[in-house]
Amino acid sequence: MSAETPSEPPRQVERVHERWPGNETFLCRGRIVAGPRPRAAFATATLITVPTGIFLGLVAPVVVETQGVWVYAVASALAGNSLIWLFKTSFTDPGILPRLERRSVGTSSNRGKTRDCVVETTGKITTTRWNDTCGYFQPPRAHHCSVCNDCIEKFDHYCPWTGTTIGLRNYRAFLSFVFGTAAYCVFIATECGYGVSYETKKTGSIGEGFKRSGPAIGVFIVAALGFLFVGALSGFHAYLISTNQTTYESFRDAHGWSANPYNTGSIVKNCLEVWFARVPRAKVRFNATTEEDDSAERFERALRASERATLDASRQRQQQQRAESSSIELAEAV
Repeated sequence: MSAETPSEPPRQVERVHERWPGNETFLCRGRIVAGPRPRAAFATATLITVPTGIFLGLVAPVVVETQGVWVYAVASALAGNSLIWLFKTSFTDPGILPRLERRSVGTSSNRGKTRDCVVETTGKITTTRWNDTCGYFQPPRAHHCSVCNDCIEKFDHYCPWTGTTIGLRNYRAFLSFVFGTAAYCVFIATECGYGVSYETKKTGSIGEGFKRSGPAIGVFIVAALGFLFVGALSGFHAYLISTNQTTYESFRDAHGWSANPYNTGSIVKNCLEVWFARVPRAKVRFNATTEEDDSAERFERALRASERATLDASRQRQQQQRAESSSIELAEAV
C-alpha cells in the first residue's frame, strides 16, 4: 500500500486592512473604517444622550402641559439626527489614499519638493507637495494626517470628538452633525428656559420656581455651553463653505477670495460643491484580499493623468503669454 500524503493546510487569505500601515480601526473585515480612537465617538454620544434623557424624563413633562407632546417628538428627532451623523462621520473612510511602492532609490530625493497641479473644478494652478511616506506628490487639497498616519483626500482636520480624520468622504456628514447639534442645543436651551419660566409663574415665587426647576437649569447650562462650542464651529465652517476652503487651508495658506485656487468665484457654486457634489468611492478596498487589490495601480494611473493635464495646461498658458506679448509688441510698433 502506498503511504498517504499529508494534505496541505488551507492557505490563509490576507486582506488589505490586516497589513495596512495606518492607524485606523477596521471593523467587519475591513468593510467599516473608523479612526484611531473610535471610543471618542461613544463618549460624545454620551454627552448627547444623558442630557436628552434628563430632558425627556424630568423637563419635558412640565413643558408639555402647555405646549403639547410635540416637544417629545422634536427633541427625540433632533437628538437622533445628531447621533446618526456623529456615527456616520466616525465610521466612514474619510478619503484615505493608497500608498505606492518606491521603485527607485531616487524617490527620497523628492523630499521637500513641490509641483504645480491643475485644479479640476476651477482650472487654476496650485502647488502640491511630495509625500515621502506614501511615495508620490499629493493630489490637490490632500494632506498626510499625523494622527492616522495616512494621506487624506481633501484633508480638513482631525476631530477628537469623533475620533477620526475629517476629509472628502465624511466632511458632509461632519457638517450635518455640527449644524444639527447646534440646532438641538438651541431647542433644548429654549425649552428648558420656558420650563423654568413656567414653574416660576405657576408657584408665584422666583425662588420656589428655581427650586422645582433644578433639572431644567442643569440641562440648560449643558445646552448653552454646547452651543457656544458647536455654534462657533458652525459659523466657522459656514465661512469655509462659502469660500471653498478647508480648515487646514484656512490656517496654513490664509488665501483671500481671489487668491484661493479652489474658489469658484461664486458663493452659491462653492456651497453646491460642498453639499451636492457626488461623494467618490473609497480609493482603497480594505475588505479585498491582497491578491485582488489593485487600488495602488488605479491610483497611480490617475496621478499620471493629472500630471499630463498639468503639462497641457502649462503649455497652453505659455502659448497665451507668447500671444499676448506678441500682440503688445505689435501694438507698440504700430
